[in-house]
Amino acid sequence: MELATAAVILFLATACLGAYPQGQVDKCISFGDYQVYEQLPVAPSPWTPKRIDHINQDQSFKLRIHLKNINTPSFHQKVFEMSTPGHQSYGQHMTRKEVNSYLAPSPLSFLLVRQWLEEQNVGNITVENDWFVVESTVRGVERLLHTNFEVYENTLTGKSVLRTLSYSLPRSLRAHIDIIAPTIKFSTPGAYRSTLVDWPAEEIHENTASLDGGAAAACNSSITLECIKDLYNLRQFSGSNSSNNQFALAGFLEEYAQHDDLNRFLTLYEPDAVGNDFSTVLVNNGSNTQQNETDKSLNMGEANLDIQYAFLAYPTPAMYISTGGRPPETSKYEVDNEPYLEFLTYLLGIDQPPQTISISYGDSEWSVPESYARTVCDLFSQLAARGVSVLVASGDSGSGSNCNETHPGSLYYTPSFPASCPFVTSVGSTYHISPEIAVSFSGGGFSDIFPRPAYQDQAVTTYLDNADPSFTPYFNLSGRAYPDIAAQGVNFHVFVRGNNVLESGTSASTPIMAAIIALLNGDRIERGAPPLGLLNPWLYENGQAAFTDIVGGKGSGCPQISGSGFRASTGWDPVTGLGTPDFEKLREQSSNSI
Repeated sequence: MELATAAVILFLATACLGAYPQGQVDKCISFGDYQVYEQLPVAPSPWTPKRIDHINQDQSFKLRIHLKNINTPSFHQKVFEMSTPGHQSYGQHMTRKEVNSYLAPSPLSFLLVRQWLEEQNVGNITVENDWFVVESTVRGVERLLHTNFEVYENTLTGKSVLRTLSYSLPRSLRAHIDIIAPTIKFSTPGAYRSTLVDWPAEEIHENTASLDGGAAAACNSSITLECIKDLYNLRQFSGSNSSNNQFALAGFLEEYAQHDDLNRFLTLYEPDAVGNDFSTVLVNNGSNTQQNETDKSLNMGEANLDIQYAFLAYPTPAMYISTGGRPPETSKYEVDNEPYLEFLTYLLGIDQPPQTISISYGDSEWSVPESYARTVCDLFSQLAARGVSVLVASGDSGSGSNCNETHPGSLYYTPSFPASCPFVTSVGSTYHISPEIAVSFSGGGFSDIFPRPAYQDQAVTTYLDNADPSFTPYFNLSGRAYPDIAAQGVNFHVFVRGNNVLESGTSASTPIMAAIIALLNGDRIERGAPPLGLLNPWLYENGQAAFTDIVGGKGSGCPQISGSGFRASTGWDPVTGLGTPDFEKLREQSSNSI
């Protein structure tokens, strides 16, 4: 294929050189008629068109164009093999150069797309691996894609974005372009976190002890680092502060982790770590805003939850990756907020990405264009190939709060993304101590986009064989099933604006599990072994013995289907996955896999 592509390029270039003294290739290439490439019949609920007086046609607009990769199916298989204990390639992760070379699009794709962009005089053009990044204006993008953008408002949040319901490409480019964003993607990732609850100052001292006697009862009411250490058997292990092991937490939606709140949290709950801090990486005009305690406009609740419980992995270095997305101009609507693409392409563009990443954000899978979901999941597979373990919150709506959304005209459960991507590890939630119980909000289900991967086939098939048949018509029996694992997720003590508050959600469970994986990765690196990378094949094959099976509790469902929602059960289930961790058992399994 590469020889054929090179021959085509040589032919085009030779023809142009023969016909035009300047070798102007764009004079030779006819891109053909435009055809609609992607479209939506209507904006997905709850987005509705919003009437505004004027859309600034000269407002800056950052467009990302992803070229179609070659060898994607074989690459995915390669990732699964390097992540499966016992396989001859287990742990043989790839470098950035190796990944880019394996997946490189056809040279003809680069040639044609660049010539198209230059011919349209659309703006500044740069290339990032297999992406073209175009710095243009609203007017320029509309002309390029033969479309019109409008302002749409989310009726639940009041958020406004500039989007279109369809866009077109020249016929000759359809085989070369994967997706163009942002165009028809309306959703933006939300944090899976419940409303903050103030914790009375006079009661703060009550929950600072280990799980002995009265302290066990305290951990049934609220959670601290001490509770987690005892519950998940972390007392006997001390991690490493090696710079070779990095633990990162994703920050979207202008959420800013606060250094002073972390210091307050550590002073009360992890005194040995006082004086330590996290680093911040800014991506795509992200910010590290630190403001006074009385400023209510600054979003910090999710960021503080993530970074404070990341110190379960202390002394492993923690970093907060603050990913922006707003244009430099001030307007009443967002133009190009695409945090996933910016976040992932940044990580894939550096030589040494962090070995463990925690993401507490997600969308309803139905609200994400399939092309976009597949591209983002492919980017996660590339991180897995680099030896990175990515843990993602499973969502806070059980099997879905509105069964009318996914399939218009019929009732259907609502899966979550990116929890449904097979190249991430999805984390659900539990509550209570001895025994732990599945919490009702714990997200879980079956993907409508991604098929069930082989690594979980046996565990999920066993569950489905015993599932209530009256509910199986409401989800995709052959889809990727999630969550994979679970951890405590209710009433976590967190400092926000100097106040000790309680937060709940799978976004509390996720940094806990990610911190445990960061400790395991550090332990492996200290022993001279590779990091774990994609966790799931290892978890489903060898890790089940290291998890406590959760058999009580039920996830919530939608009001349209009486009795809907998944129940926790023996073995894997779509509420708590394989269960909750025992660190020392996981460490033993990890050592056996070296």
